[in-house]
Amino acid sequence: MTTLPTARSKVSRQQRRRRRLVRVLVRGVGALLLRGVFALVPLVLLACVLEVGVRVLGPEPEAGLFEGEDGVLLAAHPSRMWALRPGTGHAFDVTFEIAQDGLRASAAGAGARVLTVGDSSIFGHGVTEADTLHRQLQAALERRGVQSWVRTAGVPGYSTEQTRLLMDEVGWSLDPDLLVIGNLWSDNNVDGFVDAEWLAQLRTPAQRVENALSASRLWTTLRPAPVEHNLRVGWIRDPDLEGRRRVPLEDYARNLDELVAEAARRGVGAVFLAPCNAFLLSDGRSAQWDPYFEAMRGVAAHRGVLLVEGRTVLEQAGLSAERAFLDEMHPSGASNAAYAEALAEVLVDAGWPVEPLSGDVTVPAFHNDIEDTWWR
Repeated sequence: MTTLPTARSKVSRQQRRRRRLVRVLVRGVGALLLRGVFALVPLVLLACVLEVGVRVLGPEPEAGLFEGEDGVLLAAHPSRMWALRPGTGHAFDVTFEIAQDGLRASAAGAGARVLTVGDSSIFGHGVTEADTLHRQLQAALERRGVQSWVRTAGVPGYSTEQTRLLMDEVGWSLDPDLLVIGNLWSDNNVDGFVDAEWLAQLRTPAQRVENALSASRLWTTLRPAPVEHNLRVGWIRDPDLEGRRRVPLEDYARNLDELVAEAARRGVGAVFLAPCNAFLLSDGRSAQWDPYFEAMRGVAAHRGVLLVEGRTVLEQAGLSAERAFLDEMHPSGASNAAYAEALAEVLVDAGWPVEPLSGDVTVPAFHNDIEDTWWR
């Protein structure tokens, strides 16, 4: 008697065929992968031999990408465009140390932690460690009975775009209790590049691959020459330079606002230091940076944080432009001392460090209605 195949037996035969097909495909793919591995092994070994050979016999890689007018060497950085190189630096007869975290080294202290952020004027361009703003501020606070450790996260040429990245990558991990924010000059500067555009390029997949390969001496030796950005990290603006603001006014205001808001979310206080320069102190007429000062004042009022006016401080200290600045832009030790005394005074008067002096996080984002009539 012939038995007709049931639906169940048909399904079973179909499943067995699929399983056989899957096994065949798996074996085939496995064989191809195994052959690929065996083919790659000699290439990997050859690359390792060449890498060792280049490191032993090849030329030394360039120490840095940019050199500022004062000789401070700034190395290319994969996310912040450039950064300070760890080690000993020497410029204008001043020697300084850069720690492994890329910040200017400073002797450790006890008590509240303060971090100053900004560009070369906050970093301490051209002054000894004892004459920097951060060391003078630590001493001024100590004279008022407040123990602290003040470090600087100021980096020559840094804008608020770069400072925000630096805080995310390094600064917040230092667990500061207070930020002294002095960013302005680099943001308002007219230059041959715009920070946001360059930073966006660093985040592209191709650039991320390049960054990963840059650790190989063989790759950096054989690769084509990279496209150079139209950049010279200088400290004093060339009046004949054409270009765009490095950080447009609206972005500058937003960056300041976000920096204060993020500090407040972390329970960190903030105070603004509106910087001064020789022109402001000696003349004071309207200039291209005026809208940026307005934006800083607007953010300070909006978030309810303290602001110290650098020009007012230096005028009250009786400093001439010649005594107050090393050049057109950079404060001398005397100016840093005056800034430090003013900052310490307003902080202690406001009850810091018992009072955290954090900005108000309940208000919406700062809306900047200030028009940049100086540059479009």
